[in-house]
Amino acid sequence: MVTIRWDIKTIDRLSMVEDVLKEFSCCDINIISMKVTPGRILIKSWCRQLQDISCVQSCLSQRADIINVAYLCEEISELSTPEPERPRYFSDIICSSQSMHALIEKAIKIADSKYTVLIRGDTGTGKELLARAIHNSGQRRFYPFIPVNCSALPESLMESEFFGYEKGAFSGADCKGKKGLFEMADKGTLFLDEFGEMSLGLQAKLLRVLQDGGIRRVGGAQIIPVNVRIIVATNANLEDMVEQRLLRADLYYRINVLSLTIPPLRERPQDISLLIRHFVQKYAKEFQRRIILDKACFDALHHHSWPGNVRELENTIIRLMLMAESDVITPEELGMVNLPAAEQGPTERPFKEQVLYAERQLIEQMMEENVSSRHIAKALGVSHTTVLNKIRSYQLESVS
Repeated sequence: MVTIRWDIKTIDRLSMVEDVLKEFSCCDINIISMKVTPGRILIKSWCRQLQDISCVQSCLSQRADIINVAYLCEEISELSTPEPERPRYFSDIICSSQSMHALIEKAIKIADSKYTVLIRGDTGTGKELLARAIHNSGQRRFYPFIPVNCSALPESLMESEFFGYEKGAFSGADCKGKKGLFEMADKGTLFLDEFGEMSLGLQAKLLRVLQDGGIRRVGGAQIIPVNVRIIVATNANLEDMVEQRLLRADLYYRINVLSLTIPPLRERPQDISLLIRHFVQKYAKEFQRRIILDKACFDALHHHSWPGNVRELENTIIRLMLMAESDVITPEELGMVNLPAAEQGPTERPFKEQVLYAERQLIEQMMEENVSSRHIAKALGVSHTTVLNKIRSYQLESVS
């Protein structure tokens, strides 16, 4: 079952609401609630099939007294095709594509393993989110998850940050000494993001930790045992870095035990619609605004290539919703966030044109088979009057 919110702008006249409701009824869409203001009808509805949405949108858009039709699918419940059930720790990863479900299945299998995990993926694909899910679904979830961005640490501080230091180890050191990130993550997980930015000197020390399971603080002589699982994330080509001698080959083989690759958003377009709806609902609630996307705006977002992946998409939705001047976001407002228009190939058409073209083809085919207009109406799930109007608008010959 699909829940939809409609925003219909109309010409003010008597019986306008009644005529709109008839179109919903003909397309087998059930009304949950409705609010009517001058020139505007807001409807919350549900239906069992996504095709019914196209039907009512097409019928309404052809009416001369309808100025604009916008809708947003809010929820797809258990009556629709069910998605594979996932452990709750992975539920924050919003996806429906087979590639992502396969990735999550692999992550679930390795969650309890003690071995190093290497997560590859472009910027903004959600590498830390996946790392947290792996940590939280394993036996180490009761202990710390320590994320570290290797590119954000000055090289001069890297060693003391990772391994800690003893009192008096260097000028300005804390008089009591300090635990490093490895000690802080003991029995838990240390997540090393932007791993390719780590210096060669620190790489050698990290390799020693992975081999021996212990660290030595700066200025100290004692080996301190640590039980830490390492999850490494990178958007760099580590194999090229090994060839260029920017990454130690022995360390590369140490960390490349269990490898996961998150596909970029452009390779899983079915996830884009899901993410758009998720972020719109999330930030509508956070900003306490009832905002929906115009159909053309939704399509533009859906067809964008998203080089910054999920992070870019989320930030775009945030900016759109914060800057929106009305409750319906239109394509014109995409200019506020500098989003390039979606590129269309020579065979691609806007959604509305595709629906109308398919509808015309179907009606024309049934007419050639001498099917009556009443039977056509029944097959399309619309009224007889609607079919006659469509035949006239498509300039098809009359059918008895």
